[in-house]
Amino acid sequence: MKTYIVAIAAAALLGAVGPAFAHESAHPDTPAPPAGIVDAFAAALDSGDTAALSALMAPDVQIAESGGIERSLEEYRSHHMGADIEFSKAVETKVLSRHVFESEGLATVMTEAVSTGTFRGKAVNSRLMETMVLKQTDGDWKIVHIHWSSAKISEGDSH
Repeated sequence: MKTYIVAIAAAALLGAVGPAFAHESAHPDTPAPPAGIVDAFAAALDSGDTAALSALMAPDVQIAESGGIERSLEEYRSHHMGADIEFSKAVETKVLSRHVFESEGLATVMTEAVSTGTFRGKAVNSRLMETMVLKQTDGDWKIVHIHWSSAKISEGDSH
């Protein structure tokens, strides 16, 4: 059940955030903005690209969900990354809103989304809230914290 909840929150919020970011500018060495990193994370989940997922996170990333925490990239990779990829591939996620707060090498990206579909034979219709904290190190943004929360949407539920 915990893996199912982790997968729902992880992939649903991230899974359909959008395709991999394409950051074209007059300055090709300009790092992707924090929201672009979040989009790239979602795209990597959708495609099952574990190398890309790993490259977007700091080695000491902390991922919190349902009262549990994974305290490193290695721990996440060995525990829930596979289930999150499986979930992301199985459902459709629509981003409802996103807010980015950025200051002096730190950024917080808050995303609200809805995931629908079927995962492991069960219908999914969930509201998701994702918060990612990113830190700029050596010019690159890395995800240092993820918090996923999800709740089943009931009939007549407006928020």
